[in-house]
Amino acid sequence: MSRTRADLVVCGDVIVKARSDGPERVEAIGIAGGRVVAAGHRAEVFAAASAGARIVDAGDAAVIPGLHDFHVHLVGLARSRSGVLLDDAEDAHEVAARLTAHLAGLGGDAWLTGRGWSEAQLAGGLEPLRTAVGDRAAVLSSHDGHSAWASPAALRVAGVTATTPDPEGGRIERDGEGQPIGILRETAMDLVNRIVPRLGGAALEPQVDALLHELAAFGITGASEAGDYTDENGTGPDAALGDSFSTLSGLGDTLDGRLRLTIGIPVDALAAAAEREMRTGDPLSARRTLRMGWAKEYADGALGSGTAALFEPATCGDADVGLLRVGDDELDTLFAASRRSRIALAIHAIGDRAAAVVLDAVERAPARPSGMPADRIEHAQLMRPADRDRLARLGVTASVQPIHAAADRDLVERCWGGRQTDAYAWGALISAGALLAAGSDAPVESIDPWLGLFAAVHRRLPDDERGDWRPDESLRMAEALAAYTIAPARALGVADEGHLRPGARADLAILDAGVDVLMACDERLAAVRSVLTLIDGRVVHER
Repeated sequence: MSRTRADLVVCGDVIVKARSDGPERVEAIGIAGGRVVAAGHRAEVFAAASAGARIVDAGDAAVIPGLHDFHVHLVGLARSRSGVLLDDAEDAHEVAARLTAHLAGLGGDAWLTGRGWSEAQLAGGLEPLRTAVGDRAAVLSSHDGHSAWASPAALRVAGVTATTPDPEGGRIERDGEGQPIGILRETAMDLVNRIVPRLGGAALEPQVDALLHELAAFGITGASEAGDYTDENGTGPDAALGDSFSTLSGLGDTLDGRLRLTIGIPVDALAAAAEREMRTGDPLSARRTLRMGWAKEYADGALGSGTAALFEPATCGDADVGLLRVGDDELDTLFAASRRSRIALAIHAIGDRAAAVVLDAVERAPARPSGMPADRIEHAQLMRPADRDRLARLGVTASVQPIHAAADRDLVERCWGGRQTDAYAWGALISAGALLAAGSDAPVESIDPWLGLFAAVHRRLPDDERGDWRPDESLRMAEALAAYTIAPARALGVADEGHLRPGARADLAILDAGVDVLMACDERLAAVRSVLTLIDGRVVHER
């Protein structure tokens, strides 16, 4: 026990640390100065507390370290709440109906924006969308965020014509006469996205404030903002660091103390961050709970858009091998700059070829300086067995989003035929010794971490009655909870987060369910919420 006397005691079924062999549990913890100072039996924690300590008794409810979403697009999620959402639309006609309804509330010549369409929805053709939008400038991101549909007016304003070449790392889909049909893949999206008005600054604050309330109610106390494609579109004093970083840093007064937030940058901004001597994991100036994150690069695209870089052609769609967005020379230059600046890399790699190319570059790269957090592979959805072993050996963090497996199971079976056992192979990664840190990829999927935890164990969603999908690669609940708590802290190299042992930051959630419900990980998990959420021992949510 610490000699510092607690001024707050939390009693309940306390998981002080999630471990792969089962949760480490105590009856109570004592908190002072924003940190855990005691943990153990009720009597001994009470005895070590100050006379006037506040007591919060959770009864039989679970008390857990606050959850950390290791890959989320907070700015994109906040903005998406003001656009049209298409994820569950049946087909192009329903997409068009939603566009028409949304247009009724848009004034003047404002751009129509939204997200969530899939290739299956638009398989019948794009004419319903063009008819619904008319001469309005509109851009709609796909469900996976790696494609976009731009209306004829948007293409015209952006200057995209039949003579516009495909940008490096991207593709403009065209008809038989070479005319753009509006579908833009990967970097081709930037041809239009760079001119789309963006909600930001004070105008975005209400959406961010509401989102913070939502995260705290889920028991989320930490998050890692995944960053942008490009350093363009930044605003304010941190404009050189890209849109997401500059937007979130500009809303620092709203965020600070309410979320332990790690903010990533695009690799294009690496030099600007290095010039400021910013390093991965360093706190942002004058902020208590905001810090510098990783520099984001994209090695390939996505499964849904057919742009994940593969060794063998996909078994659906155009049956091609996707798009590899970086080459060896570019990666070597990038890793050298990363090591000099002590800004670690987070590299998006969904296909098996992309993952192999990234790991090749890690092997060639200079050694990481002591104390610098490990690099990350984002998503790691398809990896050959040898590369799973190599990822673990090289100490690269596997940044995974369990809910993707649940959402993508049909796509994997259809498009990655013969390779399904290598898809979302979390069990094999754990067995190889890799560190798995889990997130949501919201707004691509739900921000709800309890759906993510369920998906980690069952590889399906609670309302999917088809049974667990390829369960040999499932995580045990103890492993899944570790991936959402202690693993992000380990990835950052911080010893005082992700657990509730003495010395840890008092980031925690008191749940409306017991540890038995958590460890059973059945359909009840989807309804779990936080009754009380603390960050640094301060209340950020109370029900």
